Amino acid sequence: MSRASKITLALSTVFSIATIGAVYYMAEYEKDQLQTGPIRDKERLEKRSFNQKQRANLEEYEEQKKLFTEMQKEQPLSGEVVEGIDRSK
Repeated sequence: MSRASKITLALSTVFSIATIGAVYYMAEYEKDQLQTGPIRDKERLEKRSFNQKQRANLEEYEEQKKLFTEMQKEQPLSGEVVEGIDRSK
């Protein structure tokens, strides 16, 4: 074999091995990214969920809404305004 053919064979072999290695690495990287996707989604959803103060506010709101309905059952609102001035005189 001539020197030029040996160099061509060596370079093509190195190039082929490098290409195969790069494709394998990229496939593994994409596989890892797909596996970590649900974990990142879970973390993102946890960040979006209510913090402690917001949960306390929501619980207080629900409690106030419940109390309002109970009070309204005992003393229904008529819609008229009571001023405290006796206009019958």
